[in-house]
Amino acid sequence: MKRFLTLLSLIISLSILSVWVATTPETLPKEDTKWHAYKRKLFMKFLSFKRDKYSNNHVPLCQHKIDVVFLCIEKDLPTIRYAIDAAKGLIMHPINKIYLICPESEKLRNVALEKGCEFIEETRVIPHLAQGNILPEHLKQRLIKLNAETITSADYYLVINADTILLQTQIFLREDKAVFNVCNKYVLDFKLMVESVLKLEKYYNLDFNSQHMFFDKAKLKAMKDRLEKLNDKPWQDVLNTSELSSQVFSEYEMYANFVLTFFPNEATIVHGKNSQMPADRISGIEWQRGFLSKRYKSLSFNHSITTNRHS
Repeated sequence: MKRFLTLLSLIISLSILSVWVATTPETLPKEDTKWHAYKRKLFMKFLSFKRDKYSNNHVPLCQHKIDVVFLCIEKDLPTIRYAIDAAKGLIMHPINKIYLICPESEKLRNVALEKGCEFIEETRVIPHLAQGNILPEHLKQRLIKLNAETITSADYYLVINADTILLQTQIFLREDKAVFNVCNKYVLDFKLMVESVLKLEKYYNLDFNSQHMFFDKAKLKAMKDRLEKLNDKPWQDVLNTSELSSQVFSEYEMYANFVLTFFPNEATIVHGKNSQMPADRISGIEWQRGFLSKRYKSLSFNHSITTNRHS
């Protein structure tokens, strides 16, 4: 019995140590080693078992008013109505406005009118587009998300992918702590890109590229100010370079790591618990939503996944 208790104590101690190591910011490694992957996997497992007080059936209404932003193109027409309805029903904040930021489209304007959202033509959000410049699609989307503060009116805004439908009640700010959802995937190049423009030095061994991101405008402005100070040019120009290809540029990684570095006591990390489905399965959304909501916080209909691959 004594030997068993000693072994159990050792296992518990090692688990606590491993979780602590996984959640401690560290110097950015040159490669994602097996040890880094193990620590990340262990912490994600820990988060999956930990009670998420920011997302469950009993989460209380949060007093902080927010805006909700969807970036849409006509390809998102099969999902956007579901995504808007889910946001209205499951976001436990007072919603000030819901914005649809899109290229000019009569069909998307009709969706905005039908769902009581404000349609914003995308050139209003990015001066580069209004001036007739052509931006790569991946860069355009990222700059829009970071500059949506210019068209939203609340102090906070939540960007949700137009192909993502929330499944559980969720809040994104409680006790002055912003909620960051982390994912199982991990791309070291995203961290390397952040280091190249923000010089943060220490990083969490976690992936913040979830299906949505909660932005605090004051902290977002502080990040942009740092980008401009370090690089001596407007923040949009810092990010609009040939070096930042679609494979290495992540606006969510940049913002989350900045906040966790300079405002560590004003943020918390939770498991994203997102389920991915092929886009052609949207017709089964009603029954899928019913059983998936017991385990997952959101459901995304991914155009890069085929039905055969998912089966």
